[in-house]
Amino acid sequence: MVNTLLIASLCLIWGATWVVIKIGLSDAPPFYSAGFRFAVAALVLAVVVLLRRRAWPRDRRTLGWILLPGVFMYFGSYAAVYYAEQYINAALASIIFSSFPFFVALGAHFYLPGERLSARKVAGLIIGFSGIVVIFGDGLTRPTPELWWAMLIMLASPISSAIASIMVKRHLTGEDPSTVNLLQMLVGVAILFPFAMVTEQIDSLRWTPTFIGTVLFLGILGSAYTFATYYHLLKTIEATRMSLIAFVTPVVAAILGWLILDERLRLSAIIGALLVFAGIYIVNVMAEKKPPARLKRFHQTATRQAA
Repeated sequence: MVNTLLIASLCLIWGATWVVIKIGLSDAPPFYSAGFRFAVAALVLAVVVLLRRRAWPRDRRTLGWILLPGVFMYFGSYAAVYYAEQYINAALASIIFSSFPFFVALGAHFYLPGERLSARKVAGLIIGFSGIVVIFGDGLTRPTPELWWAMLIMLASPISSAIASIMVKRHLTGEDPSTVNLLQMLVGVAILFPFAMVTEQIDSLRWTPTFIGTVLFLGILGSAYTFATYYHLLKTIEATRMSLIAFVTPVVAAILGWLILDERLRLSAIIGALLVFAGIYIVNVMAEKKPPARLKRFHQTATRQAA
């Protein structure tokens, strides 16, 4: 029950972050925006780690497995998101990121023992992603031919996030999630700010109340809380299952847009949401069900006869 509530909170917060990122980009360039977001998040996590006296890495090898995913997660993934959202809308960005479970499932199949793909898991992933396409397929503005590269850059985000998640799941399940996230965010900050200084003009950053508000929301709730919770859940829940959050967040974004911004919720959105939840049910419930004893006996009999 607790894990279910934690996952629900991740879906809600991450569903809102796509819109908040877009709002923040109106007052600041992408890499500075991402850098300040994770600087705030790292500060929050540093306080948590120090006050609760969390454990630090025990050896250099463990430290290496902590820092390397940080490059993929907090630089590669989010640099792509912030840069791409300058040119494509938040909904399209969230759709592209919804490919994240496919990359996780593929990587987990080869690198995580016990997380091999099954026919039901594949079917659930396909059904879930088809729901995302139905939700936004008729409501998105098609990007101009000149912006195809922005979509390709956005695709680097789910790939980078999948690599980081698989590394964490395989090598860091015994480590404290707050410490892991703190060190990884510091890696991201250490790369993002120099990258921003080289590629962006600091004069284009405006410290408006809107920008400050987006940085605080994204840093505290959208990063410090969510990633620490996500890594905590990865200790006991399959990486493939956790990645399905990427299917839910666009649905949450659509519903929040309808409630807060008075955006019309079309029938296609309702149908798509049902497909998303069906895909999640197949992967999380049906794929784990054991075949009935009668079917199992039939399979055993057929196997003996074939032999």
